[in-house]
Amino acid sequence: MKNNETNPLMGLGKFFIAIGLVLLGVKFDILGLGEPTSYYKWEVLLLFFGIMALLNFKILFAVILFAIGLYFLLPEMAIQVPEIVKTIFWPSLLVLAGIDIMLKPLHCRKQ
Repeated sequence: MKNNETNPLMGLGKFFIAIGLVLLGVKFDILGLGEPTSYYKWEVLLLFFGIMALLNFKILFAVILFAIGLYFLLPEMAIQVPEIVKTIFWPSLLVLAGIDIMLKPLHCRKQ
């Protein structure tokens, strides 16, 4: 496989961006979990890896990681999720994953 990155420190830069975004999220309590120690969970680690995947343009992998992390964090978050969202969460995620898988060969052919 050919590596198109011209800057050898690109990966380190993406890592710092992801860490910074997670720390900002903790400081501003964007998930509504309360104390900063409440953010040291495996679900938040999935969100971190989702940010890393997003920075590497791995959209499907990022969406899956975000979905799993948020699904398990929802009961602890300070927001109320409507019942319809709980009902259609996984089916709609599977539909989006299927569409992404089907469209990926079309995107590769254009390049």
